[in-house]
Amino acid sequence: MDNLPIQFASNFISIILVGVLIYTFLKHKKGMDVIVKLGELKEQNLLTQDDISYINENEKEYKEKSEKADALAKLLMPIFILIVGVLFIYLPTSEAMIHLNAFVVAFILVQLNKINKKNTYTLLKELKKPVKKEEN
Repeated sequence: MDNLPIQFASNFISIILVGVLIYTFLKHKKGMDVIVKLGELKEQNLLTQDDISYINENEKEYKEKSEKADALAKLLMPIFILIVGVLFIYLPTSEAMIHLNAFVVAFILVQLNKINKKNTYTLLKELKKPVKKEEN
């Protein structure tokens, strides 16, 4: 009974992280909808100069975001491993497993962020390639 508040804190953190995960997914989905519409416009050769500048600006932005997300994932991986190792060393296995859920959700959040940024950058880069050919 004395560990009950710590378990609640761990579960509360997990719930908050799942909420952040859902918010991130919905935000990424909106961005993907814009990219899909730009892809359709590109196929029909209806891209305006504003669309081309949007693609160029966001391609540069997502390149930086992708690199930062990759670096963050590389930085956090050993930290997560260290914290989980300490949990299993100092707590009984059953208690460590209870607290492990927050780290699993955090790990998933970091990896999905990295994947989403990289995929968005790749799609914008692909949209930019035909645009360059059409401009010349």
